[in-house]
Amino acid sequence: MSVTAAPSFRLALGLACLLSLAAPALAEDPVIYELSLKGTAFTPAEFEVPADKAFIIKFSNGNAAPAELEAKELNIEKVAPGNSVIIVRVKAQRPGKYLFVDEFQENVAKGTVIVK
Repeated sequence: MSVTAAPSFRLALGLACLLSLAAPALAEDPVIYELSLKGTAFTPAEFEVPADKAFIIKFSNGNAAPAELEAKELNIEKVAPGNSVIIVRVKAQRPGKYLFVDEFQENVAKGTVIVK
């Protein structure tokens, strides 16, 4: 092996080690669930997520007025301006059913997250 090949080999070995450490982190990225509100209806009105895993809600407010996505038991309270999309990160949860609403019209705009 020549003297100049040794540093290249060490660099390649170092990069391979770094990439092997990064691969498990990529596999654990939270799943993104899309949720939309149009009028007083959430779509989907109910969705399932796995227990003990963090997840992300990509919330699209299709109304001209702002909406407040709220799920008290999930610690979610985020306002989405009219005709906008927001991202909500949710910590890992225990199994159960969790109600979410548009707080501005909570008597009619409701949905459920089912954690299994």
